[in-house]
Amino acid sequence: MRQLEQELEDEGRFDRLLQEEEDIESRVLGCVLPAPGESAGNPKVRWLQKALNRVSSFGIAENGILSVPTRRALRKFQGEQGFRPTGKLGAKTRARLVKLSGIRPPSTTTESEMEVPVNGSKVPTGRCPIDQPSVIRGFSKYSDDLRTTPPNQQAKLAALATAIISSYSGAPNVAPVTQVVVVGHTDDDQARERSDPGFLQYLSEKRADSILENLACKIQAVNQPKLNALRWSVVGRGARKPAVPGARTDAERQCNRRVEVLLLRTAQPSPRLDEHQHLEFAADHGAFLDYYHIALQGTSGQFTAPHAAEKQAREIADKVIPFLLKRMQTKRASTPGCPDPQGVFLPYFKDALQGTASKFASADEAIQKAAEAADATAFGTLLELRKLEWKHASLPQPMSPDCEIVR
Repeated sequence: MRQLEQELEDEGRFDRLLQEEEDIESRVLGCVLPAPGESAGNPKVRWLQKALNRVSSFGIAENGILSVPTRRALRKFQGEQGFRPTGKLGAKTRARLVKLSGIRPPSTTTESEMEVPVNGSKVPTGRCPIDQPSVIRGFSKYSDDLRTTPPNQQAKLAALATAIISSYSGAPNVAPVTQVVVVGHTDDDQARERSDPGFLQYLSEKRADSILENLACKIQAVNQPKLNALRWSVVGRGARKPAVPGARTDAERQCNRRVEVLLLRTAQPSPRLDEHQHLEFAADHGAFLDYYHIALQGTSGQFTAPHAAEKQAREIADKVIPFLLKRMQTKRASTPGCPDPQGVFLPYFKDALQGTASKFASADEAIQKAAEAADATAFGTLLELRKLEWKHASLPQPMSPDCEIVR
């Protein structure tokens, strides 16, 4: 997962993933249709399509609808002219199109990029990117609930599900989607991050997971066995990749509260385990869950924020197994030939871990203190056992060597 996130942080890699996604969209969805009752096309988009067709043989439908082929043609034109292929109609791109095509736009605008209705919805502000079928945006400030987004954004999931399902139809030149990568984002909120460190990263991951769950449900409803091979990945970027840097208005901040859905045709390989490795994996997973539940009982009482408590419990559970393995190796080396030294220690260690997890902010410290408490407890119970034996014994008896005469 970390490797995937690092690859997505690479802008070149991210652009290639978007290109793969648009290839699928262009074949399956064709173009974005306007909502019922809306105009059949935007005159600015129609001019753009005519101008692009004039300067090259793109063959775009001149219908005024900002389709995937239109965006791809615009980026290709920008690349051919030595401009950065952003897919946005800035002043330089517009001037070059006018010069080469000889067709003037319907109206002159001073905006840095052209904003047009897409899928029946207007883009909130001049600084927000043009809406895309693969980007769901407009979440409430701290929410991951899809229902807080506008209806036209919610409707995108149905189109994405259709694209995935249709890619398995066997149609010519349509490669099946093998991996779905869902990338969550938040708007910048330094005050919340200072009071609750890690919250923005957590929220971005939660938003991505919420979209993944909704999309997966729509696909599972089809009950097509081939779709069971789909791989799903959730990535959170926090506020590190804003769509509108330095957002000033709530509309611009809503543009940053978004989730991108990438449909890929080449999935990253899954690890292949033989029977022995699978058994080891199952044992490790079972041990992790055991200590995770124990640690969570403690961390949930220490941390106010649920995501902080969960993260700390996960870190403790991840570190416990290597710690115990190293401890066992040390004990065996010091007492060769003796039975497994963990038998008496482990029950006390688990009990102590629940308490130390509720007090110590460091996972390593919580584990170490629990081990020290377990060692002390094992020795303490031995002393108590001796005490109880003398309590129930018939007296008088010969004095034990460890007894001291109290005057």
